[in-house]
Amino acid sequence: MRRFLRFVLRVGALVGIVAVVAKVADKFKGAPEGVGSEGFSFAPDDPDADPYAIDEATLGGDVNPELLARLVCPLDKGPLELVDGKWLVNRRNGYRYPITDGIPVMLIEVGERYKDASLVTVDAAR
Repeated sequence: MRRFLRFVLRVGALVGIVAVVAKVADKFKGAPEGVGSEGFSFAPDDPDADPYAIDEATLGGDVNPELLARLVCPLDKGPLELVDGKWLVNRRNGYRYPITDGIPVMLIEVGERYKDASLVTVDAAR
């Protein structure tokens, strides 16, 4: 009887392991049908559209002051300064990150696109 119980336990453990492996394999089989088959595009009508263009009408918005105190430039981890309630500026490199509808857009590519060398201060560059 003891042998039989050990055998049943081993078979049950093996079945459980196979089930777990099958579930994990299912997670990595790829995108679900209909998702990602067309590829990603910023503007389907215009393939040359600038993906980082900012709509002036959406600039600004309320941002949590605690969040603003924690944000740093993603490029050099330098401090950011809120300018006109619309831009976060790194005075060390001149990168400007827009605030769109109250959400800071913290992509290096965007900061570089809107870089303004006139905003760089000598003290901040050190």
